Amino acid sequence: MFKIFSLHISQWKLLLLVGDLACYVISVIMALYLYSYTSNNILEYLFANGVPFIIIGLIYFTVLFMADLYNYLKDYRQALTIGNVLIASWLGTIVVVTVFYFPMRWSFIGRSIILIQALAFSLMLASWRFTFSAIALPERLQKPILIIGAGKSGRHLLNSIRQRPGCGFSVAGLVDDDPEKAGTEVDGMKVLGDSSQLPALIPEHQISLAVVAITGKKSPELLNNLILVSWNECQLIDMPTIYEFLTAKLPTEHISDDWIFDWNINKAKIYYRRVKRFIDLTLAMIFLVIASPLMLLVPLIIKIDSRGPVFFRQERLGQKGKTFLILKFRTMIENAEECGPLWTINKDPRITRVGTIIRKLRLDELPQLINIFKGEMSFIGPRPLAHCDFMGNIRYYNYRLLVKPGITGWAQVMYPEGLAAENMPEKLKYDLYYIKNLGFLLDMAILLKTVRIVVFGRGR
Repeated sequence: MFKIFSLHISQWKLLLLVGDLACYVISVIMALYLYSYTSNNILEYLFANGVPFIIIGLIYFTVLFMADLYNYLKDYRQALTIGNVLIASWLGTIVVVTVFYFPMRWSFIGRSIILIQALAFSLMLASWRFTFSAIALPERLQKPILIIGAGKSGRHLLNSIRQRPGCGFSVAGLVDDDPEKAGTEVDGMKVLGDSSQLPALIPEHQISLAVVAITGKKSPELLNNLILVSWNECQLIDMPTIYEFLTAKLPTEHISDDWIFDWNINKAKIYYRRVKRFIDLTLAMIFLVIASPLMLLVPLIIKIDSRGPVFFRQERLGQKGKTFLILKFRTMIENAEECGPLWTINKDPRITRVGTIIRKLRLDELPQLINIFKGEMSFIGPRPLAHCDFMGNIRYYNYRLLVKPGITGWAQVMYPEGLAAENMPEKLKYDLYYIKNLGFLLDMAILLKTVRIVVFGRGR
């Protein structure tokens, strides 16, 4: 795996993206070569129309991402999956044609070139994805690793890897300094020995990556053995780091305050938070203008459908624990929470007829643009909650308040199982992952996943 900015990226996902990019570039060159008016001046035409071709490429890759086709664990040799690839590429073509030829009637690139390029791209993309799965999925390309520590942390990681076949890792065995565990099996995996045997175990099992799954205090002997391993052409990585790479969340049961302190010393986050505020302010003003017709229409429909105020106001916790009044369009009957905030349930009888539609289209969130404009919220961040009971009951829950709450966020798109109290510890793992890896790329991924959820009606 590679690290780009603060995010760990799988080499397989990177290879998938690079292959798609190569298919797109080749399809453009093929289209220009096959089109009679550009076959003799391909480079000149490319330089003259570089920006439109970049925009077209971005449209294709955005559609592919929204269609969840950068999941490298999928088998692109199956007819259904390869069909999804073809459909996504054709949908991208429809978007390209719509953007370039309907609203503004741009004439930078001929329609014949677009059609030839689209056909070539879809065929090459399907062939490339088939080839990718043939290369990436076989078990023989799984990277063997050792897990150092056969306790709860090591077993948790072992089970996480087993639940993700094809993730790129296979566990060769466990290592633990407890003499009673030597030679035994833990969760069906053999304990190969103790840490003093690592110099022999690593070449024997051809290990190039060892995971330290010991979250408590490490003995001087263990630390000495780990240092020797790190100088023996074997990469050492801690359990939380590889776990967040595999699952896109943090293992809150297996991290410490010291571990959190280490990743909080990151000045890049300070600079991005300033840029993020500027982006939030700019987008809030733009969307307030664009959404102004809906901001007038939705209140009218709410008034016609049911009694009560148009807006729903409720006190929520913001950044650094400061409270603010969140604004939403009312989707429930009047006085639905007169006894205090209650969790929303499936087929909640308090939701009005119009409220069901408004919620499905996420129109109830529109007034939160005002909260963003006032600096109380961001477009992306942990969900703003009214309940603070979790602060003392769930470890690290207060760290959600390090950043501004958002309309959408990593927990909302990755774990959209509702707001029941029992889901809060799991949602916290995703929120902490977001705070740890705060950056532009992750925010863009969340926005695209949010659009996917809204379009296909998933989540709540």
